[in-house]
Amino acid sequence: MTTPRRALLPTTLGALTLAGALTGCSGQEELPVAAVSQAEARTAAAQVVALAAQRTEEAMQQLCADNDGCPGMSSSIEFTPLDAPGPEQAPQELCTVALPATPSQAGSRIVVLEGTDGHGRAYVTQVLIDRAREAEDDEDGLQVQEPGFWLGIRYTALQHGRAWSAAVDGPRRPEADNEQVRRACTDTDAWLAQVATRSPDDGASTQSTAKGT
Repeated sequence: MTTPRRALLPTTLGALTLAGALTGCSGQEELPVAAVSQAEARTAAAQVVALAAQRTEEAMQQLCADNDGCPGMSSSIEFTPLDAPGPEQAPQELCTVALPATPSQAGSRIVVLEGTDGHGRAYVTQVLIDRAREAEDDEDGLQVQEPGFWLGIRYTALQHGRAWSAAVDGPRRPEADNEQVRRACTDTDAWLAQVATRSPDDGASTQSTAKGT
C-alpha cells in the first residue's frame, strides 16, 4: 500500500478541478462511481501544494473554496498565508494509502507528506482525498479535506465520520505524534486497523473535528 518517498512538486499538476462534497453519513446515499486512484491522489495533493505556495490571502481563500471549506482551520490558513511553504519548499511524499470503502466513499486515499513551512519549521502531515458522489460531481469531483497540510494534520478516525488533529503550535508537534503520522507508511496495516474502525465518538482526539457518520 505504500510508495517510495518522492518530491511533490507543482510540475506534477494535471488540469484537475478540485471540487465535490464532504463525505456524508447515510448508508442510503449513492457511492462515488470509483475509488480515488494513486495518480489522482498525487495530483490533487500537488494542486493544493502549488496553490498554497502562492502565499497570498486570495490563494488561501481559493484553497478553502475549492476543497472542504477548511472548517476548524480557516483562520489558520486564510489570515496567515506566509506560514505556508513557498515553491522552493515543496514537501516530500512519504507514501499513499488506499482506504477501505465507507458508507459514503468507494475508496478515499491518504497522501503522507513531510516538509518545512514558510518559517522553516518541520511538519509531517496526512492529506485526505475524497471523491464526490456523481450528483455533486464537477469534472473529476476530487476534494482535499483539511487542505492546510503545513499545519501537520493527523487523522485519528476515518470510519463513522472523521476526526483529525492539527499540531497545537503550527507544525511543532512532539516527535511521538509525528511518528503516528508516519505510521500510515511504516505500519500501514496496523494504522488502517486502528483508524478505519474507530469512530470520533470514541474520543479519538481532544483536538479533533468529526465530519459525518
